[in-house]
Amino acid sequence: MLYVLATVHPAATATGDAEAGKAIYERSCVGCHGPTGQGGRMAAMLTVPPRNLAEQAYMGTRSDRQLFDVISKGGAAAGLSAAMTAFGSQLSEQQIWDIVAYVRTLAAGSETAAQVPSSTSSQASAPAADLVMVRLRLSIWPEYDDPRVLIMLRGEMAPRQAFPASITLPIPKGAEIIGAGMISEQNELLLHPHQVLPGDTHDTLQLNLPVPRFFVELYYNPFTTSGPERRFVYPAPTTYPIELFEVDIQQPLKSTAFTLDPAPMERTTDNQGFTYHQFAYRDVGKRQSQTFTIAYTKTATTPSISKQQPAPQPTEKARVRSDNTLVVLGIFAGAILLFAGGAWLMQRSERQPMPTTTTVAPSVSMSDTLLELLRDEAQPQETESAAVPPILPQTRIINFCANCGRKLLPDDRFCSGCGQPIKR
Repeated sequence: MLYVLATVHPAATATGDAEAGKAIYERSCVGCHGPTGQGGRMAAMLTVPPRNLAEQAYMGTRSDRQLFDVISKGGAAAGLSAAMTAFGSQLSEQQIWDIVAYVRTLAAGSETAAQVPSSTSSQASAPAADLVMVRLRLSIWPEYDDPRVLIMLRGEMAPRQAFPASITLPIPKGAEIIGAGMISEQNELLLHPHQVLPGDTHDTLQLNLPVPRFFVELYYNPFTTSGPERRFVYPAPTTYPIELFEVDIQQPLKSTAFTLDPAPMERTTDNQGFTYHQFAYRDVGKRQSQTFTIAYTKTATTPSISKQQPAPQPTEKARVRSDNTLVVLGIFAGAILLFAGGAWLMQRSERQPMPTTTTVAPSVSMSDTLLELLRDEAQPQETESAAVPPILPQTRIINFCANCGRKLLPDDRFCSGCGQPIKR
């Protein structure tokens, strides 16, 4: 009922802090939607323009729940443009409600925003200053978990005030982009809008970034033959000047005759047996040529490691854990019942005599003389202060049936094993 009301009435909303939402909006949303909600620097780069959040006529038809769902699940989940990224895995529910509260103020203040001097708007759309890579790390891992070569980039741009902005990176032709986007302050890899522009000798990755830190991961196949001899050349992406350029090239497992040009500056080995050939350069100029030639021999056709299987959903984990708990509790309860039942049966068997119809084979062979001696010794003594102890004192508490050898109780008149009358 509450959900239906929330989707019907735009005024129905959860509690959100517009001031807190403004800080989150300026960090994560202003690149596409702009500071006033009417479009930012990256709006022109998108195939579908972002929604004008300051348009009162449209925003008045949207409920707070609908805005929350679009921010949380992304545009595709609501039948809108897929360029609207889902932030449900990056922000908490309260943070998303805070953004909703702030977005409402953009439409409410659209008339005021329209009166802002033109100098302010021109400053917001001014071109970014020349960008520099403060740091770039390039990882080249041939045949790591795939027959192709895995390329990983981690970098940080400057100046910081130039962002949000768009950067371009050269990539090999036909490369498969695994992921590209920003690196958050918590060092999380967050996907962001990007596109691949085809070229003659290489393609270009255009990446829209709200923050200066970025990542790119891709596969590409440089091998032209299927034999054991492997050789390829990788050109480093030096589109921008780089203050610190670090490179690590991983040697595939089960490979031999591994050579590099240029020669590595340092080598390290991890606990899995991988050898890393490392380089470090400072103040690499823009468009400066930096290539790495890798060659080795590998007869094995499988990659160094197998790809990880996707992790099960948290709901599945919880369900499996609860099922296992029920099984363990069931086994434990069954063991308690079996133990209690066995103890009760044993106690009952000790208290009740055996049925007279049961025949028990004699466990001890006794001569008539010995049996007579045992019966005589089992009779109670006339006085407890006898000076001479009996010949066989251990037989005073023993009384057996002469017919079957079953142990008798002091008050038994018949043997509970064979029914023979007892002669005292």
